[in-house]
Amino acid sequence: TKFPLGEYRPLDDQTWRDPHWWRYNILRHRYLEPLNPDDFIGGGRYTDSLIALTGISSSDAFFDERNRAIRDLADRLRQQLVDGQADRELQHLALQAALLPLGKQSEAASLLGLAAVFDDVFPRSLLLDMAARETAGNATATLDALIAQRFLLTGDEGSSLWLSPVLCAYVYAQQPVAESQRRHRLAAAYYEAQGSVLAAARHWRRAGEDARALRVLMPAISDLLHDLRSREVIDLLQDMDTKRLTGDELYTMQLLLGDLLQQGGQHEEALAACRQALKASEDPARQARVYRRIGKLYESRNQLHALRYYQQAIERFRQDDPELAEVLKDRGWVFFYRQEWEKAERDWQEALQSVRDDAQRLRADIYDALANLYRKTGDYDRSVHFGERALAIREEIGDILQIAKSHGNLGLLYRAMGEYRFAINAYQEAMTAYEKIGNEEFAAVALLNIGAAYFLAGDSDKAIKSYWRSLEICRAVMLPLIEIKAHYNLAEALATAGRLDEAGNHWRAGHQLCQQHDFDDQAADFIALGQSLQLIDGDAGETAAASAGEAGISYPVDIQLNDDEEEVLTLARREQSLTPKRLMRVANISRATATRRLTKLVEMGLLEKHGQGRGTTYRPVGGAPAGPPALDSPRPASPEPLGEHIQGVLQPREQDLRRRFAIDALGVISHPVTEPRLRVLVRFADWPDLAEYLALKRQLSEFLAMEIDLIPAVDHAHTTFKTDTEQVHWVWS
Repeated sequence: TKFPLGEYRPLDDQTWRDPHWWRYNILRHRYLEPLNPDDFIGGGRYTDSLIALTGISSSDAFFDERNRAIRDLADRLRQQLVDGQADRELQHLALQAALLPLGKQSEAASLLGLAAVFDDVFPRSLLLDMAARETAGNATATLDALIAQRFLLTGDEGSSLWLSPVLCAYVYAQQPVAESQRRHRLAAAYYEAQGSVLAAARHWRRAGEDARALRVLMPAISDLLHDLRSREVIDLLQDMDTKRLTGDELYTMQLLLGDLLQQGGQHEEALAACRQALKASEDPARQARVYRRIGKLYESRNQLHALRYYQQAIERFRQDDPELAEVLKDRGWVFFYRQEWEKAERDWQEALQSVRDDAQRLRADIYDALANLYRKTGDYDRSVHFGERALAIREEIGDILQIAKSHGNLGLLYRAMGEYRFAINAYQEAMTAYEKIGNEEFAAVALLNIGAAYFLAGDSDKAIKSYWRSLEICRAVMLPLIEIKAHYNLAEALATAGRLDEAGNHWRAGHQLCQQHDFDDQAADFIALGQSLQLIDGDAGETAAASAGEAGISYPVDIQLNDDEEEVLTLARREQSLTPKRLMRVANISRATATRRLTKLVEMGLLEKHGQGRGTTYRPVGGAPAGPPALDSPRPASPEPLGEHIQGVLQPREQDLRRRFAIDALGVISHPVTEPRLRVLVRFADWPDLAEYLALKRQLSEFLAMEIDLIPAVDHAHTTFKTDTEQVHWVWS
């Protein structure tokens, strides 16, 4: 209608008598804007007057139309509650109605438009100063009137003002663009002089001066991130108009944006920002910084991609560039996780040569990496050397968190060496630091490590106490994954102490948490633990494994393999025996994903599954490819009585040893010359850590009642036994 709500509608308006408008007329002029008694017709009241005005035939027809109108309106309101489609329109109407009193108050409307420049709390004095530049009127009185009518709210005893965001956006949209930009420049200059960097940058951007906004912002980034304002910085950068920036400015902005998004876990958005930065510069050194960041983003998703991008960065960095050491350190960790020890060592040693004297944190990180490398490769002297050097630097810097991590790493090293007393001391130092900074999650992990060291040292009682303390922290601050580990360790320690009922309680509690939070990998570990401790029988374990893992999932058989499946099959054919854990390490995927891919290849008829639980291996159908013989191919057995004795001792324990230590093959090397120790050859389905290796060696020595040298086979295509004078008596293979 051309006479909207709030405007008088003449009685000769043609839409009165149009049947399409009857329901509208009834609702508007009976309930929303009732007829004025002066407009009543023929001495009647509302109903009679509306019947006369609309031409409705009778009062019955009138009430029928009214009831239908009310039902239609109720349906519309109900639907509005569900989908909210008209929210914006209703809000617009409400704002129009709210601002109606300002229609004839130009000074008040102008001052409110000025206030709409600010999207947060702002100073009263700043608004009045800006108003004085625009009008010669009494801005103070006008402002007081706006406050009295609740258009603006006050705080800080009247020194601060605030405009509702909804009202602010509506009023701002009504202002001329050029006028708004001029006002933003005034506000930006004020905030820049006050040192309010983020507010100044926002106003410069909205004034159309994005480059100046970036220049104001960049020097203060560290302080803003320290104040946990990264989300605000990200929003500001994403709002920048890239067309207003030069190539260098765009590169700087996108590189910073990529870093912030990566820290916030927004990897796809971070990749997009990095690629925009790459397009913005042709300088090799600048491109190298981008390639390094892209490599970092791919580390947890595709290690081969990460290595390629790191190589691109290394090729472009100058030898004196401070970031060269960073990228070498990062690439070294990728090689480390892929167990390519020599390449990792080469990168980290080169990084040490490149790191600047003033980059002490980075130097400590590289020392720490080398300590981890030498621990993994069994070079404990060098591992301790670099671990202590990393700790010394971090103590000099005073970074408590990194000091704690150094102590934790030394604890791992001492534990691997069997020096449990030193390991416990190191873990306790770490825990004290974590408690000092209030990091309860890390403290809970440190307590687990302390308990594990006590357990390996044979002190189950102290181990149980430490595990309990960790469990209490996990329950208090909701750390389900660490809580699961605590239950696992308690079940193991309590069972070892002969407290089987308590062990069973913790086993059930931990397994239930695994199912509750969909931790499939940990559920599989619990099933294996339950079977090895005889807390559940084999059938129950298989049933639980099926329900917690891949039960009910089927895959179509298709001879066309995707890239992931091709990678798994190639690895299986090369190594001839593949475990889920090995695939997890190589492909950097979860246990559930590794098991799913292996299971699919079994269903395709390309792999065969052998064993169960932790001893499960997958082998290619059709046997080994041409080449050196695999260790599965037993050499002629030795007829010596010693071999028969060992066969009799170890063969009955085959299933238990396979399950506990993931052993594929076990044999004794005979030699015509008497040796001081028996030499036992073992091939692992899944390469153990040092603690597991030493535990197996102790176990075999106890079974055989003699000292042994335990020799791990490196892989299936290589052994150290080349001459006819050495043979292997296979206990099983």
